[in-house]
Amino acid sequence: MAVLASFVWVLVGCISAAVAEDSNISDLYPPFWEESPEELSDYRLEDGKHIINPWVFTDRMGLYRILLNRTAPYFASYGPENEQNLFWGLPLQFGWQHSSGRLADPTGKTDCGYGPVNPLCVSVDSWWADANYFLSVIPFLAAVDSGVLGITSDQFTILPPPQDQWKFCYSVSDCKELVGETMDSWNTFFEYMKLPSSDFDGLLKNLWAAHTSSLGYPLSVFEDRYAYYSDQESKFEKNWAIAVDYIAAAYYPTTLIRTHGFQKGLPPRILLDTDIAPFIADFTATQNTVLLSLTALGDTDRLTGSFSLTAWKILMSSKFAREQFLKALETLLGTST
Repeated sequence: MAVLASFVWVLVGCISAAVAEDSNISDLYPPFWEESPEELSDYRLEDGKHIINPWVFTDRMGLYRILLNRTAPYFASYGPENEQNLFWGLPLQFGWQHSSGRLADPTGKTDCGYGPVNPLCVSVDSWWADANYFLSVIPFLAAVDSGVLGITSDQFTILPPPQDQWKFCYSVSDCKELVGETMDSWNTFFEYMKLPSSDFDGLLKNLWAAHTSSLGYPLSVFEDRYAYYSDQESKFEKNWAIAVDYIAAAYYPTTLIRTHGFQKGLPPRILLDTDIAPFIADFTATQNTVLLSLTALGDTDRLTGSFSLTAWKILMSSKFAREQFLKALETLLGTST
């Protein structure tokens, strides 16, 4: 449990140090936010249907922007300017993946994702891009299916990638067949969100259940992508996937300010074989520490056969424990009430 405690306080320290730097909400938005579609009608129209290409950065980001806009009324009571909307975690993660070069073609065989030639291209060979597909397209389609977005599935077409098309799904019916349990999990979240009796803790519980469910399929199907990266980067990918389960168990609030602050501690570029934390010269001390903590957490999880995750889930099943964790965050952020 010492490793887990250390990991938690690294998150807290990284968040508190970063948030103090930012004051305007708009300064925290992910890259190309304003250039991304805000409504379905902003996508190009072809043969009576709007065309969404999730292999273009702004098109995929637009799915998040629509989700944030349409779910804003459900989070209005928790804070102004939609800052408390729990969907902020997803576009901010996607934005970090882009700015750190993790959506570009890791094989180097194409110019996909590399500026200035093709900076907005999202590579199907990218492990990060493939995993994120199931955290962008799937929640969007589930929101359509649950009626949250006020649009129907026959109003748009989602384009496939240039290869490995069979590994993805492109419509509500398609995705219910491929990842039915995940679609159900997102629908459960949206149905809970619409209840007058819903509360923030319940929203977090259902959101993280859907989030972790979304990763089950891509983590097993896209294991071949690890070979495209250095040993250090592929290890980071695996450790990051493990860390998500621990963050989920704590019901971490994926609001705009908290998520933006946390991401200041993530690696700003793809890792090389020579990158050994905490001795990476062009990383900040926080980035080195976070990377080292993620490595320790991943090693502990594998060594214990996930017993550490079970123990962490038991601890976090207590609302009091979660509240104490969040109070510590609020104290360091200067937002405690």
